[in-house]
Amino acid sequence: MKRILAIVILLICEGFAFGQATKSYLIADYNEKDLAFLQAKCRQASLDMSLSVLANRVATNSKHVSPKPSKHLLKQGTLQLQLPMNESQDEFAVYHSDIFEIPSTINVLLIDDELITYRTMETAGNIHLLYHCTRGAFGTKRAAHAKNTPVYKLWDTPERTLLPDLELQDQMAHSIAKQLSKTDCPLLVFNDLKSYAYNEFGDLGIGHFLDTVRKYNPDKMLQGDLLTPMSAQFLDRVNENQLWNASMRTKIIETLDEKQDFYRKRQMPWMIGNFQILLADKNRPATTYEELEWFLSKAAAYDAGFGLIFDAETMRKHGLTPTFLKAIRIWETLRMSGAFNEAQKEQFKDPYANWHIAKDNDSTYSLFAEHISRRYFCQFDDDHWEWYSPYASHYALCITVEGKGSISELNFRTPNGILYLPCSLKAGQHLVYDFNGSACVTDQNYNTITEVFPQGVSFLDEGTSEVTFTCEVKPQDKQQPKVTVRYYTHNTPETLIFKPVP
Repeated sequence: MKRILAIVILLICEGFAFGQATKSYLIADYNEKDLAFLQAKCRQASLDMSLSVLANRVATNSKHVSPKPSKHLLKQGTLQLQLPMNESQDEFAVYHSDIFEIPSTINVLLIDDELITYRTMETAGNIHLLYHCTRGAFGTKRAAHAKNTPVYKLWDTPERTLLPDLELQDQMAHSIAKQLSKTDCPLLVFNDLKSYAYNEFGDLGIGHFLDTVRKYNPDKMLQGDLLTPMSAQFLDRVNENQLWNASMRTKIIETLDEKQDFYRKRQMPWMIGNFQILLADKNRPATTYEELEWFLSKAAAYDAGFGLIFDAETMRKHGLTPTFLKAIRIWETLRMSGAFNEAQKEQFKDPYANWHIAKDNDSTYSLFAEHISRRYFCQFDDDHWEWYSPYASHYALCITVEGKGSISELNFRTPNGILYLPCSLKAGQHLVYDFNGSACVTDQNYNTITEVFPQGVSFLDEGTSEVTFTCEVKPQDKQQPKVTVRYYTHNTPETLIFKPVP
């Protein structure tokens, strides 16, 4: 039997549970090499370890599928062959059924002891025509089938696995629960609990599964993503598994007050959802520090826990990993110690507001309201901009080069003077200039390539300032690089006092 543990690193941070703060957890797939690495990172951030578990997924290469599929694979419903079917044909017809309206990922059918997948389906009168079929799928054996043979449409998942019926699910639950009982991880996280209710027992199926886990693991906390009459009897807390990102700021914020009130009335510790730290790829840039702090401020606003998806490979390759772990420790230490007052929490709820916290010493921290500009796209021949800042402040910069070619000798002129950045910046690189006046060139994942020594003045007055940007441009293949500039300012900070929890 193949157990499936989610291949993610999920940092779970729970907030106050009826006035008492609880420990943060790093949840990992069991891998000896990664586990040692992650434990070291946990110590840096004062975090514990735990596991994320998907215990009802049947892999298509498991013994329950091949060479002879189990009769306990979960079925969506029953169809019937319209005509006899030989061993070689790759299209056939079944009588009409509404079960084709249930979404599927890999479209698996069970006929006798053969699994068949189909790619396309058409409806004609009272029959469904199935085309581009794979016979003997997943290592099963092709066979001929008689007219009116029952055809079972199987449940599958977005992970391209199959689901078990209650009997097989119970076997899998006992197996995984025993394995989990041998670990010292204090928290078990169960996502997609609704899939445990797809069998004929519905919510009772969820309760039966969680009851089995609890019997083998009485001292561990259980967390799920769904609160039902049955799951509420076993779960210690709920995280609805909502994935946050910058593009969903307003949409998510609109529902948080209602959700917080819902879980408070049920005396259930509430968690705000998940935030994923990513490396750069062709579809999106790497996660930034300001994105993480924006999310941490929302957890602080609602006194809510959260999940941080941060796998081992990303931890190793993202240049800001130490900064991320430090920020989590700072924000969560202050949140759980009650350092934020109600007025600050209300300010944190603004979906467009950004915040930064810096540690002054062991007992005091500085809280900055941060202004983050839109992205400015460079034309190179007439880059005159109007930069607005709500504060009189030194400014920080992030400059990104994409496409082909490079730039060098960067200058920013404001009414207060010129900032000169003597460096060369190639495609796929960032130049990061911080509020302390330090700068460096990084790769696309913010790993430092070379240090830069800025010269001049970097200050913006409150309101609008005229800004001119110039640089030397070196095209490649007659194409100029694509350069974007973003600036940051912040206000005079408020002082936060760390209050140790008794």
